[in-house]
Amino acid sequence: MITSRDVFSTRKEGKLDEAYKMAIELINKPDNDEWDIKAFAWCVIDLIKRDAQSGKSENIHHYSDQLRNLNIDASDKILTDQREYALRLSNPNGQEILKAKSLSKQGDHHGALNLYKRIYNNGDQSIDVQTGLAWELYRVAKAMTEQTQVNFNGAKRFINDYLKLNTEKPSLLHTCILQLADKIAKEGKLNMGAFARIWGLENLRPEDYDPYISDDGNSYPSLAERVIQHASKDSFTNDAYEELIYLLPYINDCINRYPDNIWLKLSKARALMATKQSNEAFSYGLEVVKNKINDYWAWELLGDIHQSNSLDLAISCYCKALLCSKDINFVGKVKIKLAELLSKIGLASEAKLEIDKLVNYRSENNQKIPESAEILMRSTWYQGAISSKSNHQLYLDKATHAEELLYSDLPWINAVLGDKFFIEGKKDKAKRKLYVQSSSLPMEVTIPESKLTFDAGKPGAALKIKGELDRENRFQVYAIEHRSSNDHWDIFEQQIGIVDHVNTSKKLIHFMISRTIDGVIHFSDLSERFKEGDAISLRLAKYTSRQGTRYRVLTSSKTTNPIPSSILKPFSDDIREENGMGFTDDGIFIPPPLIRENSIIDGDFVTGYAVLNYNKKRSEWGWKAISILEVKSNSD
Repeated sequence: MITSRDVFSTRKEGKLDEAYKMAIELINKPDNDEWDIKAFAWCVIDLIKRDAQSGKSENIHHYSDQLRNLNIDASDKILTDQREYALRLSNPNGQEILKAKSLSKQGDHHGALNLYKRIYNNGDQSIDVQTGLAWELYRVAKAMTEQTQVNFNGAKRFINDYLKLNTEKPSLLHTCILQLADKIAKEGKLNMGAFARIWGLENLRPEDYDPYISDDGNSYPSLAERVIQHASKDSFTNDAYEELIYLLPYINDCINRYPDNIWLKLSKARALMATKQSNEAFSYGLEVVKNKINDYWAWELLGDIHQSNSLDLAISCYCKALLCSKDINFVGKVKIKLAELLSKIGLASEAKLEIDKLVNYRSENNQKIPESAEILMRSTWYQGAISSKSNHQLYLDKATHAEELLYSDLPWINAVLGDKFFIEGKKDKAKRKLYVQSSSLPMEVTIPESKLTFDAGKPGAALKIKGELDRENRFQVYAIEHRSSNDHWDIFEQQIGIVDHVNTSKKLIHFMISRTIDGVIHFSDLSERFKEGDAISLRLAKYTSRQGTRYRVLTSSKTTNPIPSSILKPFSDDIREENGMGFTDDGIFIPPPLIRENSIIDGDFVTGYAVLNYNKKRSEWGWKAISILEVKSNSD
C-alpha cells in the first residue's frame, strides 16, 4: 500500500512524475490525511516550478487548479508560502517573471527592471511583480550613486517610481530605499524632511535603530539617528512647519534612545523654535551651547530662540557668537540679525557698522549681497546713521549676559590658579591650568589664558569658578572670580605616601599613596634627595589622559608624619630563600638586592618593613620588603 512517506521518498529521488501518480492515488482515497495532502501538494508545486522553468505551459493551469483547491494547514508556513509562489508562477506572466529573476541574478538589473516594468504596465500588478520591480528600481538607483559619473537625479527618479508601488512595509527593501535616500540627502541633492514624511518613519524597523559597528570596532550613528537629523535640518532650513510637527515625536524618541547625541538636541531646539515653542526650545539650545561653547552657530541658535521673548538676550547671544568667529563667510547672517536688533534699540551707528562690514567683504570678494542686508540698507535709520569705528567693546559688554545663561543655576566651586603654558606650535595662544575642588583630589582643567579677564595673581592663588562636565567628560569653565583666602593652594590637602623606588639612571622616584594613587617625580622637580622607604608629603591634582586618570605633583617634601599602614607595614618572620629571592610565610617578598646586602640565607629570622606592591605578571597586589632592620641566623 502506498504511503505519504513513499511519495516523499520517490520525489526526493528525482522521480517527480512517478511520485505525482502515487500522490494522486493517496489524495483520491476517502480517508486521506494531512500528510497525504502535503505529499500531493509538494509534488504539484515541483511540477509547476519544473514546467515554468522549461517553458512547458500546457499542464500548468491544471496543476494550479489542483493546488488551489487543496485544504492546507495555514500553520505550515513553508508549504503555504511555496504554494503561493507556485500559483504566481502559474499566471500568464510566470515565464516572464522567472526570466526577470534570472536576469537579476546574472547582474543585468537594467534588463530585469525593463522586463518587470513591461509586466507591470501590461496589467499584472500582483505583490510579487511589484516587489520584484521595487528591488530592481533600488538596485539600478543605487548603482547610479556609485558610478564614476554620479547620477543623483536619475537615482531620485527611480526612488520616486518605487514610492508609487505597493510593497511590504516595514521591510528590508523599504529600509534600503531610506538608506539610499539618506546618502543622496547627505550630498545636498534630496530634501530629507519631505522624503521622510512620504517614506513614513513609522516604518522604521527595530534594527534600524541599532548603531553601526565597523570591522575595526568603531561605533557610528544608526540609520534612524542619521535620517531624523537630516530630516529635521532640511525641514528647519525650508521653514517646513508641518514637517517639523511630524518629526518631533521621532526626535523625542531618538533623544531617549541616544541621550549623548548633542545633534539630536540641536534638532529638537530648532524644531521647537520653528513651531513657536521658544520657552521649551531654550533648555535644549542651552545644552547645545554648553557642549559647543566656542562655536558661533551655537550662540546664534540661542539668540534665535530669544528673539521672540527678549531682544536684549538675543543681542547678547549674537554678540557672543561674533566673539567666537570673525570669519564673515560664516557669521554674515549673524551680523544681519544683530544689525536689525541693534537698530530697534536705538544703536543705529553700531547696526550700520555690522551691515557695512558684511557688504564691504562681499563686494571685495565679488559675492552677492544678501537680500536681507539690502532691505536694511534701504531703511531710514541706516541712511541717516554714521558707522561706529568698532563694535568689539559692545560685543564684550553684551556677551556677558549671554554667558550668564550658562551658569546662572550652577553653584560656585572653589579653585586655585595653576601655571601658564603654551602648546608647541601655538606660541601665540597661551593656556592656563586651574585646579578645581572635587570630592577626592582637586581636578586639573585647562582654559585659554584669555578667559582670565583680571589679574588672578600667582600660581596657588584662590579663585572660585562656575562650570560642569560636558558629554565628553571634559570640565567646561563658564565663569571665574577672585576668592578670599589666607593660604595659597588652600584646596589641596597634604597627602602622605612612601617612596618605593628610586631610579638613578632615569633620575626619578616613584611614590605610592594608595592602591589607586601613585606616580613619578623627576629629580629636577625635587628640592631634596629621597631614598627608598622615605615618607613623602605631596600636593596632588588629578587629570584625565588617553591612559585614564593620572596624577600631577604640585609640591613635594620630606615629612616626619607616619606613612599609612595601608601601604607600609612591619614584619618579623623566618625567611625561605630560593634562587637569591626571599619569601615569608605571610607572603612577603624579599627582593635579591636586600638578600645580598643583608647576607640573608635560608631559615634566617628577619625584621623589617614591607611596602604594598602590585605584581604585573600575576595581576595581583602583594607585599615587598623595602628595608631590613635586623637579621638573626637560625643557628644563633
